[in-house]
Amino acid sequence: MSEFSKLVRNCVQAIAPYVPGKPLEEVKRELGITGAVKMASNENPLGPSPEAKEAISRVLNQLAVYPDANAFYLREALARHLGVSQDQILVGNGSDDVNKVLGETILNPGDEVIIPQPTFSQYEYVTLLMNARPVRVAGKIGLGNDLTALRTAVTQRTKLVFICNPNNPTGTIVKKTELEAFLTSLPATVLVVIDEAYGEFADDPDYPNGIDFIKAGFQNIAVYRTFSKIYGMAGLRLGYCIANPALIREMMKVKEPFNTSLVAQAAGVAALQSQEHIQRSRELVLTEKQRFYRELDRLGVEYLPTQANFILINWGCDSKAIYQYLLQNGIIVRPTHSFGLPNHIRVTFGTPPQNERFFSVFRAGLQRLK
Repeated sequence: MSEFSKLVRNCVQAIAPYVPGKPLEEVKRELGITGAVKMASNENPLGPSPEAKEAISRVLNQLAVYPDANAFYLREALARHLGVSQDQILVGNGSDDVNKVLGETILNPGDEVIIPQPTFSQYEYVTLLMNARPVRVAGKIGLGNDLTALRTAVTQRTKLVFICNPNNPTGTIVKKTELEAFLTSLPATVLVVIDEAYGEFADDPDYPNGIDFIKAGFQNIAVYRTFSKIYGMAGLRLGYCIANPALIREMMKVKEPFNTSLVAQAAGVAALQSQEHIQRSRELVLTEKQRFYRELDRLGVEYLPTQANFILINWGCDSKAIYQYLLQNGIIVRPTHSFGLPNHIRVTFGTPPQNERFFSVFRAGLQRLK
């Protein structure tokens, strides 16, 4: 152990660095590949709406001043859009920031945090950061969240339960009836985070809207949403949380003073008015999802049906080979070793030409490698 490492908190040493999807610039820099297609990070290939872009351009001459620390106009617009009150909303520098603020607000050392497996790594990150104890609960057949197993894992020390719905990286969902039964069964001292980053893409009629549970009177729920996915604004970093006003007040004490930029706030307000763009983005995903199903079925490749804007494909053995083959041919996908799924890759749905290019390379890789 180096002398410097003795300065670092023990719980920080236990945190594994986040592994993002490979950036386009890195592929160009390392492999000399130009014109690569990124299908690794569940971004919207259509980008932000024209209204959001226009709002960004309008505020560029205001960049010398600090943004509104409380994001009044964005929270006001969100409240109207969601049918909740402003005091139920906290916005942040992406959902990751919101998640960290929540953890810093409620977690004490030794608190137990129930985390389904596999799921988004930032739930475990904030747990370890706060020196709380992650309780990892394996998913059921089909890699979905097992609410029965999650309920069984709850103890007197449980403070927080995470449910990503639709789940990342599997695209699976928990349905309305089972989620309601789970929430009803919990003690009031256990907070449930329902992360709906991909909720706008779900087309299952039994997909639950977490905010409906809050409106129905459930007090121990926090719902995460983001502008990074269907709104196409991942580069601006803008997410938000809807919860009990009492919890939001405490989180407002903890968040950084200017945690959302002036540009992001303006773009967020405009994006909420861009319903035509949202519908076009959703229709693209639903159409291209069916393309993936048909082609993968034709190829005899196993996959999980998805309610998100990505699909989890089972390569059948270690996926490093197909990941590298795709990468060398200018297609960036996400290997899922860090999720504990070494045989899979996660692929974001792109535009029709991007998806056709993916399958052209994937078919060649299937023939060459298998």
